[in-house]
Amino acid sequence: MTVRNGAPKLICIIVAAVLAMLAFGLTNRTALAEQSLDDSPSGMYMTYPSPETGKPTAVGVIALDKNGNYYYCSEIGENVDYVISDTTIVDDSDAARRVAWLMDRYSTTVGTGRLVFASIGMFVHDYFDVNQERWQAHRAEMVKKYPHIEERMERLWEEAGRNTVSSAVVEQTYAKGIREGDVIARIVNGYDEPVAGISYTITLNGPAVFVDNGEATISGVTGDGPITHAWRATAVGEVSVTPTYDVPALEYMPGAQDLISLSDETTTRGGDVVRFAVRRDFEPTIVTTTAQGAVEAGDYVHDDVTVLLDGERGQWLDGEAVNATGWYFDGIPAARVDDDLAPDAGERAEAFVKRIGESGYAPAGYGTATFTGSGQTVRVRAMTEFGGDEPYRAAGDGLFGTWVWAIERDEQSDAMREYLEHDIVTPFLDPAETNVNRPEIAVESTVAESRATVGDELSDTITIGGFPDDHGSFTGDAALGLGADRTHAQVSVWWAGDADDPSKDDDWRPSGTQVPTEDEHHRLIGTWDYPAVNGRIVVGGGQPDAHGDPVHIVAETHGWYVFVWSFAGDDRVPAASSAYDDAWERTRVTPPEEPETPPETPPDEPGEETPPPDEETPPDEPEDDELVLNTQVDPEHATVGESFRDVATIRGALPDGAYVTFSAWEAIGDGELPGLNGKLLDEAKVEPIAVCADGATADGADDAVGEAAGDAADGSVTGDEATGENGLDSSDSFGLVDCDRSTVWSATSPAVSSSAAGLVHWRATVFSKDGDVLVTHALGVEGEVVTVTEEPEEPVETVEETPEEPLPFTGSDFGVVLSVACIALLAGLSLLAAAHRHPA
Repeated sequence: MTVRNGAPKLICIIVAAVLAMLAFGLTNRTALAEQSLDDSPSGMYMTYPSPETGKPTAVGVIALDKNGNYYYCSEIGENVDYVISDTTIVDDSDAARRVAWLMDRYSTTVGTGRLVFASIGMFVHDYFDVNQERWQAHRAEMVKKYPHIEERMERLWEEAGRNTVSSAVVEQTYAKGIREGDVIARIVNGYDEPVAGISYTITLNGPAVFVDNGEATISGVTGDGPITHAWRATAVGEVSVTPTYDVPALEYMPGAQDLISLSDETTTRGGDVVRFAVRRDFEPTIVTTTAQGAVEAGDYVHDDVTVLLDGERGQWLDGEAVNATGWYFDGIPAARVDDDLAPDAGERAEAFVKRIGESGYAPAGYGTATFTGSGQTVRVRAMTEFGGDEPYRAAGDGLFGTWVWAIERDEQSDAMREYLEHDIVTPFLDPAETNVNRPEIAVESTVAESRATVGDELSDTITIGGFPDDHGSFTGDAALGLGADRTHAQVSVWWAGDADDPSKDDDWRPSGTQVPTEDEHHRLIGTWDYPAVNGRIVVGGGQPDAHGDPVHIVAETHGWYVFVWSFAGDDRVPAASSAYDDAWERTRVTPPEEPETPPETPPDEPGEETPPPDEETPPDEPEDDELVLNTQVDPEHATVGESFRDVATIRGALPDGAYVTFSAWEAIGDGELPGLNGKLLDEAKVEPIAVCADGATADGADDAVGEAAGDAADGSVTGDEATGENGLDSSDSFGLVDCDRSTVWSATSPAVSSSAAGLVHWRATVFSKDGDVLVTHALGVEGEVVTVTEEPEEPVETVEETPEEPLPFTGSDFGVVLSVACIALLAGLSLLAAAHRHPA
């Protein structure tokens, strides 16, 4: 406002009235008779030099009406003509509410200085001036002249914010079942603090009324805390709660100079709408949520159960409690997680569980809970039987499990049964009550050769178990929050060693369970996809991967080659991997040996005969550095609880410190993959005993061959027990040789027994002192499986035959016949010995 002729006048830019209307979104136009305004006293505004003319311009209360209402300039430009006619309510906003509150709060000059009025005038221009660009130039001059005004404005704005309504928040709580309850409303500011002195109205839409007045609508004025009104149901149905509250409003008066003033009217605004179910008759409610969306193998299974029951303001009937019963069903395949089943109206829990059983599911776990207060939550652990103390543990099969809970009328007290008309039962396969039992993946593998030469092709046989049978087919379930199965696992081959110096390869022997970072001594040879399912795969040797491509892995460099199987994991199956330092998963590759040049033979002297050439090494003789492993269980057939063992015979020169380990797996059924279950014996370490050609042990003792073979129970057997398939005999074609050339070694496992019938698989492994596999065999080879039965086999009765009279001599040469028989016997023994060699 520009001051002219001694009276405060406002100067503003000419702006079309239409623009002003668009800027404010004006509504509720009111036609009024013209009204004259008076100049405001000088103590109600502050002046600054106009940036355009340099003349004094005022900010603050510009005019007063006959009722003493204050008017503020909202437009830079025109003079005030002190006449108003039409007025419009300014659109509601946080700024409008704060400015209106400030105008109402500081509506008297008593205790209010011109700095406050000028600050309010600044707010009017900041938020409602139609020409913000020009106003900013004027504002800068105002702040330049009164730099302390901005600090005062900040305090006023915060004060208005704490006393201005921002929103209304409504909550509903049940107090007596779902027949009665409370509506709690909070009228809050922008700081989420309650605002006092605000008129409000709360309306119930639906079959309920307020207890205080018996009506569906109630009104009041807010205090310093939440507003609470009790309600009661009048029928069955849904009720919605709608709060409304009044906020101060601003009036806009267009004219030669646009003005804004506090309106006598208020604006009514609504808060959030809350909906809830009610019923007049009594019925308890069960709210349950599984405590674990995914349960690992062997974990306990828990459920959080909440029950809301009839009571006075959340108080239960005197001395009464509610008993809830739960059933946990497991083994649900992914394809059937959407087969939800709801109880029929009034259906008994017992009948519903029976109906679930008809769909192929029986309870695996049970739970009970007793509630002594409304809204009380009990965490329940599944047990193997009702009232039992043995916890149920997750099967770890990759399938799904779900809870069903019930408040059974027959399980309540007599007083409670008066209120409970029928069983309350939750649905089967409710997403909130369903979890996945994640399995534990088992991996067993053995490389084809633990030792190889540069240029050899390498391969690995890997057995995987633990995946759910339907893994790879589950496409995910949004309701359960589970994604689709990951269809592929990976097999990677790593090289480790010193490419420049074979003698240093041992310095880079694989260590640690995690794969290394690639560097000059560690290199990733390749990674191939294989189906993420149970079964046995062969990696390498031209066998196809998951995409049908043949895989060939050739040892191009001396060093270590390590096979690592891994699965990245998905929502149903956790991540799993074989260990990088698994001794059965690596092959030691050495450079090819240089062929030896035979020494030159001097020419024969005249008359000297050339000696006959040495006899060739028999074809079954091993090379000097080759180890041949023979293994045989003893006995091959046993009954439950009967002891048995494994005997290993090694032919060849064992390096110093070498040892033998034995493992035996728990009994499995015929056709099941071995090596994925628990063990009866886990890598039991045995020191081998060397046996020499003369029948003595290599350390010079006079023990016989049978003593060297050992006994499962006390470490020794008789000579008779050591002969044949389970031990050594001087007649073995590969058996006993001179101690200075080669040695036959023997090791016997500790004895074990099985508590279950089935097939017990054994594995013997020869290790170097550094823990490298020298020779081993795959699971399931001949002679390494014990068949365990429940009952001993019926003995075969032997009938003693009466010796027949010898046939008359026919003139045949008995010596010839005997010679032919001996030759056949020796040939048979040689074939038998060859059949029992299992080189790794």
